Amino acid sequence: MIQNILKNWNFVRLLRLAMGIFLVVEAVKSGMWILVAVGAVFVAMPLLNIGCCTTGNCSVPISKSKNTNDEVEYEEIK
Repeated sequence: MIQNILKNWNFVRLLRLAMGIFLVVEAVKSGMWILVAVGAVFVAMPLLNIGCCTTGNCSVPISKSKNTNDEVEYEEIK
């Protein structure tokens, strides 16, 4: 887990961390405690380098079907 925190930092990951910290600070200043919890999640995601697309869950599976029909049928309307 420590390896995830210390490696693979890029601009987008730093931006996500900065936005999460900003959300937490603004939520504390305004007293919106539910947003503090949401902000904590947004801080934890870049720190731990996790997200929905990290595990490949956002990708579309490749179709293994070889029966593709490239021919399109048209019907003439009069």
